[in-house]
Formats: sequence, C-alpha cells, structure tokens
Amino acid sequence: MSIVAGALFTAVCVGDLYVGWLAPRFGVPTPVTLRVPYGPMVIRERGDSSRITYEHTRIVVPRGAVLRESSDDHRTAFAFESLRRPPSLGHLLSTFTIHVFVCLMLTAYLRRFGQSRARLLRTQAGILMLVFGSLVLAKGLLLFTALPEFWVPMAALPLWVALVFDRRTAFLIEVAVAFVAASLLRFDLLLLCVLLVRGIAATLFFFNRRNPRQQMLMAGTLAGAAGAIGFIALTTLFQGRFDLAGDLMKGAGSYVLACLGGGLMAGVLARMLRDPAERLMGHVSREKLLDLTDLEQPLLKKMAAEAPGSWEHARAMANLAEASAAAIHADALLTRVGAYYHDLGKTVQPKYFIENLGHGERSPHEELEPDISADAIMTHVVMGAKILRDGKIPEPIVEFAYTHHGTQLVEYFWHKCREQGNPKGLGEDHFRYPGMKPQTKETAILMLVDSIEAASRTIMPPEQKKFEEMIQRVIFTKLSAGQLDESGLTIEDLRVMTSRMASTLVNMYHGRVKYPWQRESLAPSTATPLPSGVAAHARGRDASASKSPVPSVKSDSSVSASNRPTMPAAVQPSEPSAKDHDDLSGEK
Repeated sequence: MSIVAGALFTAVCVGDLYVGWLAPRFGVPTPVTLRVPYGPMVIRERGDSSRITYEHTRIVVPRGAVLRESSDDHRTAFAFESLRRPPSLGHLLSTFTIHVFVCLMLTAYLRRFGQSRARLLRTQAGILMLVFGSLVLAKGLLLFTALPEFWVPMAALPLWVALVFDRRTAFLIEVAVAFVAASLLRFDLLLLCVLLVRGIAATLFFFNRRNPRQQMLMAGTLAGAAGAIGFIALTTLFQGRFDLAGDLMKGAGSYVLACLGGGLMAGVLARMLRDPAERLMGHVSREKLLDLTDLEQPLLKKMAAEAPGSWEHARAMANLAEASAAAIHADALLTRVGAYYHDLGKTVQPKYFIENLGHGERSPHEELEPDISADAIMTHVVMGAKILRDGKIPEPIVEFAYTHHGTQLVEYFWHKCREQGNPKGLGEDHFRYPGMKPQTKETAILMLVDSIEAASRTIMPPEQKKFEEMIQRVIFTKLSAGQLDESGLTIEDLRVMTSRMASTLVNMYHGRVKYPWQRESLAPSTATPLPSGVAAHARGRDASASKSPVPSVKSDSSVSASNRPTMPAAVQPSEPSAKDHDDLSGEK
C-alpha cells in the first residue's frame, strides 16, 4: 500500500514535467504558472551590471504571462524549468523513494502505536487517499493560479484526524503531509516550516471535538495566525529584515495574508468536507451514531418484533458495554450502537436461540444433528452482516456483527457431536464461527460483554466479588483462546473493565424493599365469613382442636437470607457457559 501511495504522490509531483505542451517558451504565454522555489540567489543590480548581491528570493511567473528574454525573472524561471523537463531517472527514483519512506513511516506508526481503529487497513488506506487528494488540490493551486504557495490548505487533514482519532496521530499526519506538499516545490524550506507550524497549531487549537464545526473554523483561523508569525520570523532570520507594510500592500500576492488565508481555508475545507473525510477513514460521526440509537430505526424495530429476547439481551449489553468503553477511554457511543445491532442476524431464525423461545416451548435443536444446529447458530453472524450492509449501516457498525464471536468454537455442539461418536468424521473447524477476531477495543469489549451479560444472570446473590470472579473467568477464557490478540486491549484495560463491569452489574441487579401488597400476598389468606350457626359450631370445633399441638408457621420476614435458594457464583470452565454463554446449547 505504501508503494502504491508513493507512486501516486510521485505522479502528482512530477507528472506535469512529462507533458510537452506545458513546457515554457519565449514569446509565448505560459500554459501554467512557473515557480522557482525560495532560496539564495545571486542578483545582478539594475543599472550596474558589475555589482551583484546575494539574497533569498522566490520567482513566480503567472499563468498566461508572455516570457521575455529581457526579464531576469523570466530567464531564471525558463532555465529552472528547462533543467527539470523531463526529469532524469535518478530524480524520479529519488522522489519516489522519499514518498515511499514517508508512507512507510506513517503506516508503521499507525500499526504499532495508533489507536485500535487506526491500525485497520481500510483506515490507513483512507488516510493516504486524503493525503493524495490534498496533494492534488495543492498541485492545482500551484499550477493554475499565481497565489503564493502558502494558500495550500494542508492543515485540513490534521483537523480531520484529530477529530476521528487523537492529537498525537494528527501531529504525525501533519509532518507527513507537510513533507509531501513541500516536495511539490523541491522541499522549499520556508513552505515546509510554515506548513508544520500551521498544521500543529490547528491540532492544538482544536479544543472541543463535540462541537467540531465551529471549532474547525476557529482552529484554522488561529493556525493561520501562527503560520503568519512563523513566516515573519523565518523571513527575518533568512533575510535580516521583513517589510510587513510592503508585504500587505501586495494584496493577493501578500505572503502574510497567504499564511492567514491558508489556515482559514483549511478550517473551511475541513468543515465542508468533514463527512466524506470521516467515511474514508472508517469513522462514523457522532450525529450518525445518535441517529442509529433511535429505537424507531427500522432495523431495531424489526429485531424487537421478530427476536424480542435477543433485543432485550442487546439492550442490556449496550449499557454494560458503554460503561466499559468509557472506563478505558474507547468510543463509548460506537460500542453502544454496536451492541444494539450486532445480533440482528438472529431475526432470520429467531427460534434457534433460547432467549426467543416462549415458556415451555421446545427448542428445534432437539431434533437436529449437532453439525446442523451449529450451522444454524453460526449463520446469524453472516446474515447479520448482510442485513446491516443491505440497510446501509456504516461499516464500523457491521464490524461488530462479524467479530463479536471471533473464531470461537461452538463448544456445546462440538461436544455433543463427540459424545455421539462423530459419525461424520467432522473436525473442530466445522464448529468454528466464520467471522474474524476483534480488531478494535470496541469490538473486543462487545465480545466480552456478550458472554458476561448472559453469565451475570446466574450470579446470586449479586455481589461485587462474585461478579468480578465471573468476569475474570470469562476474560481468561477469551485470552486463552487467542480471541483478544488483535484487539489492542492491554492488561490495564482488562483490569479497569473488570472493576467497572462488576460495579455496573451490582447496580443493575440492586435489591428493593417489598411493597405492602407484596407482603400481604405472601401472608395467610383471611377466612370467608360463615353464617352465625355454622360459625358457633366452628368455634367449638376449633376450641377442641386447640388442645392438640399445632406447628407454628413462620412469617415471610423470619426467613433468613441464608435459607433462600442460591445459584453458583461462577460457572465452571467445563460447563458451556464458562466457554461462551452466547452458544449455550445452540440457544444464544
């Protein structure tokens, strides 16, 4: 991928140098703007050809200007372009190598140190595509306008990355973007420095990600101011002086205004193209996620109507998963939405899952062979992803559907098959889910919560320590099966999640004081009034009966908690629920 991106960047950088009709000629209007990068030059003073000066300058010949041999700037620009056209093989390979190294460093960092979602291939491809688009925009501005090069709005990309991921990743993206953009003008040092200052400042000034539209404009404006200050300081350093008033008098050709305008333009561009940029990076906007939590959403209504038990399980999971994600600073809202939609595939055959069976209703698995039952259970992963994609649900949500079981074994039916002697000679792979292991923290959280929420219903009494023991057992089971290897979860994350989930479960299963009507319903019922004659006879009979001892009846309040029936604190590993409560008896 880095090689492909490097080739594309190189094509944008030097591709125009291979087009013959774009080459400049004296006495003919130039088809494109000619630019000589900023640097030291020997200048012959007018009126005194014997006196020369050494100074830093840049040359810009606007598109459409007629080249004249009498102009020193025109001759310099023509000589510079003649040396570049066409590029030598060494120049081409050097440019390609630099671009490939930039892409390699960028993608290597994202894979090793980036957020869990930044490690995904589709995310890295989206970022490189955005870099390519920004590069094409900058190339067009340089070729077809005479505006100063500082107008290029390269700071838009770091703003998008800071919104989707974090500032640390945005800093790295800005460094890569600045180098790639500076390569358009032979790594112009002043342009590179201004782009770095402006991009880093835009990331730093992007304070509130919950209100990005206004913040992007503010960050872009402040970044433009920082870039202008940096430009003035660097120019003074190189040239020894800077005429601010003279520069501002140039109007559209002012470099200070270009630094300011480039930052503001980046903010406007970041705001306008935010949605497509987020989609390219595999991100779902907060507004879209909130819209997907609406219970009137057709797919959620479909699940509530066709698989009500699975829907209630998903809702319970959502609360637990959201709390866990928030505890380790993952995307809590994305995790909640993923919990809502991850089991949508159960609407295809809801009766194959125990939570959708009515009281006393027989499971269809009683009449099926183990391998057929396993296929029916595993189908909900594939069908869930299909239904979500058909419903135009964003791919990060679809990912929860095909990763929440990973590549786990449907152990109940595998053991059942072995108990029956495995007449078909099937292997474990036939009973293994066809999905993939969780690739992000959010999808890994959902995998854990799917088992933990189901197992939590067996814990009586609902105490913190008992919940922690059960959660640790489930986590260890997933770890030993290698299901969390690619998720990016750390030991610290698992420790924090265990504590938070146990606390959440204790609060979810909190006790209540019985209402008076509940206590009355448990007390002995009042006798029906009898006629006076019958009543007198009954009183006589009761008086005689009272002579014999009758065992006393304890009231409800006298029953101690220790006498109440309890369930095991945690399910043993040999039982199906310890392995995965989601495929108990093929029912979940």
